[in-house]
Amino acid sequence: MSSNIKISHDLNEQQSLAVHNLSGPLLVLAGAGTGKTKVLTNRIANIILQKLARPDEILSVTFTNRAAEEMKLRISDILQTNISFPWVGTFHSISSKILRLHSNIIDLNSNYTILDFDDQLRLVKKIFKEQAVDDRHCAPKMVVKQISYWKDKCLRFDDLSNEYLANKVQITSKKVYKEYQKKLLQLHAVDFGDILLHVIDILKNNDDIAEIYNKKFKYILVDEYQDTNFSQYLWLKLLSVMHQNICCVGDDDQSIYGWRGAEIRNILHFEKDYPKSSVIKLTQNYRSTPHI
Repeated sequence: MSSNIKISHDLNEQQSLAVHNLSGPLLVLAGAGTGKTKVLTNRIANIILQKLARPDEILSVTFTNRAAEEMKLRISDILQTNISFPWVGTFHSISSKILRLHSNIIDLNSNYTILDFDDQLRLVKKIFKEQAVDDRHCAPKMVVKQISYWKDKCLRFDDLSNEYLANKVQITSKKVYKEYQKKLLQLHAVDFGDILLHVIDILKNNDDIAEIYNKKFKYILVDEYQDTNFSQYLWLKLLSVMHQNICCVGDDDQSIYGWRGAEIRNILHFEKDYPKSSVIKLTQNYRSTPHI
């Protein structure tokens, strides 16, 4: 890697602050078109150029595989070399990698199967039949969605007190939930919610493993933080205890995934969660025309 490589020279003042503020928690409030990805990629490149962390000591999470791959390409372009970034990916791809390394802790095979919605639906229908559940009043599809919603909220079967059982769907879903989890383990399978929940349990209940990953990830970067759900929020908290070098980028004016459990409070409470945090606002829009 050439010693002459420089971080992008066309950063505006706010972007430059976000790229060069590399110590402690940082919240970057940024609307659409304000250069969020540019900030994240240049920030990662800067961490590497400053020799503050190796590529394999940087955890960067986003919501789509496409966004993760674009991020890797843009960082490599800035650094003018093709570098491997093993911990740049989606919440689920990163969690799946961690889970496969420690699956024995929860009696799960390392080559576990990930169930999609149709697989979940077939399993729930089987439980309906075994438990003689009347699907005329509560469709199996609604139960799958309710269980997934609870998992986004980091709620397991034992956490479901009466306040979570306000209607027929929720009451039926709780009846199914326990058996559903039992069958998943028997099948050595997980659904998407489990991928995060199992990792959360491993980190919470095994201090030695939590320490390994806290030491490893010297820097954590999160894109679209306003769209994280509670499980993702807790996952990040457990991985950022040691270094506290967590940078979350998000738009506090929108949350496109609210329908599936996204918690806008995650971004609104960032300064409370990380008392030594800094906040930078990106206000210059490069996408909309001046007329708009």
